[in-house]
Amino acid sequence: METSNKTQVVIVGAGPTGLSMAAQLVRHNIDFIIIEKNEKTTTLSKAIAVQARTLEIFQELGIVEEAIKRGQETTSLNLFYKGVRRLNVNVTDLGEGLSNFPFALSLEQSKTEALLLEYIQSKGKQVQWKSELTHLEQNKNGVTVYYKDSNGKEQKVETSYLAGCDGAKSVVRHELNLPFKGSTEPKLFYVADVLLKSPVIKGSALYMYMIKKGFVLFFPLEGEGHYRIVGVIPEGLSTDHEYIFSEIEKTIKEQIISPVNFEKLQWFSTYKVHTRKADFFMKGRCFIVGDAAHIHTPAGGQGMNTGIQDGYNLAWKIAYTIRGQANKEVLKSYDTERTANAKHLLQTTDRMFDLMSGVNPFWNFLRLNFFPLFLKIISRNKMIRRQIFPLISQTGIAYPNSYLTSPGSIGKVNAGDRMHYFVFSNGKQIFSYLTEPVFKLIYFGSEEVKSSVLLQDVKMKVVFHSFQEIPTSVFDNEADFYILLRPDNHISYIGKDSGKCREMMKKISS
Repeated sequence: METSNKTQVVIVGAGPTGLSMAAQLVRHNIDFIIIEKNEKTTTLSKAIAVQARTLEIFQELGIVEEAIKRGQETTSLNLFYKGVRRLNVNVTDLGEGLSNFPFALSLEQSKTEALLLEYIQSKGKQVQWKSELTHLEQNKNGVTVYYKDSNGKEQKVETSYLAGCDGAKSVVRHELNLPFKGSTEPKLFYVADVLLKSPVIKGSALYMYMIKKGFVLFFPLEGEGHYRIVGVIPEGLSTDHEYIFSEIEKTIKEQIISPVNFEKLQWFSTYKVHTRKADFFMKGRCFIVGDAAHIHTPAGGQGMNTGIQDGYNLAWKIAYTIRGQANKEVLKSYDTERTANAKHLLQTTDRMFDLMSGVNPFWNFLRLNFFPLFLKIISRNKMIRRQIFPLISQTGIAYPNSYLTSPGSIGKVNAGDRMHYFVFSNGKQIFSYLTEPVFKLIYFGSEEVKSSVLLQDVKMKVVFHSFQEIPTSVFDNEADFYILLRPDNHISYIGKDSGKCREMMKKISS
């Protein structure tokens, strides 16, 4: 016999994407049920790169200090070829002046999930573990979700919206009949978490060993001698064989040449690299999020972070729609904004992966002969570094063509951008004022501006800030302008016409 329940949102999947989506809904006071077929959060390290934009989101949740405490900041990149170090690049300040977190954090997925779970539990929410979606039905008024709970009992939930955060083999995506187009790289890759001792591989540095047709990467993890190793099963060996670490341990040592002793293996797996994306991330009242919507190569450590940003983008739009503060076009913008981002991301990571792995002779020639020189130029050129960091850190993601964006620009800042980072003379950085998940209207200038006049006839909650100090590094010498920020701190409008801000808010709520 079915047990029937009601809620505002059902989340399927409690990995990093589903848990972060849940955390955002908590912030918006939206009721939800989150179900997960596994019995607990993962114990495996899996995705380990946490980029600056994710850390900014964690800062809004109040968990960023704990994330940094549990992880390991990468301090430098060492590039080796034929056992010789060709380059050492300091990456601690790669994004200096661009984010409060100008680095990438190595944090095992198990710890990221645990951190997010602790957050939602502290707010009185729980995951329904060992619960598996069986099917769903939807109409213009809502979604009916059917699943089996941990006791094997059939459950039925009536909900306004459904978010499928259930990974690359998403049941939600299959139920919605959304194609997942793409390709699979023929090479077989391995990943291993080890404790090691080496006079060369040590500390909090990232080590990249280039080999003739591939690479071996050592990512620092928390704790002395704790590293994630990623590499390619050598050509000539079967890609169908179930390898164990001891079978490739000798090969790794021969490839890197640097002396190393592997003292303890904590996790080992082999995998094929897939590049796939759904054409649409929504169908009716159902959405696919994270790996359920797009998967790509591990180059640049983008996957988990992209899923977290998907949920961050979707959650506020669902919340505003449920509260009757936003029209249907706002919710549709999740699909247009995030599909465009995923398409660009797949293209970028594919190119990066081709360069790293030497999948064809041309890229392999460039990699072996010019990659060290390219990295050396980057390390010495601040302007190039300032262009690369936004790409890797995901702070550069923008929505200039969105329904939620009205054209405008001031200085280096354009409508659609994530709010640019800067620090006032009092030592406070701009994001410390922008933690509430609502629309914000900011005025930069010396005139006395009354928010009651600016926001007349605006029905939704808007937080108003006025600053006389105007950072010229961001806004040049402009003054007396306005910035309308969405709840996710992307810019809906920037310019000198306050009427455009009111127009946008009325457009959203109409």
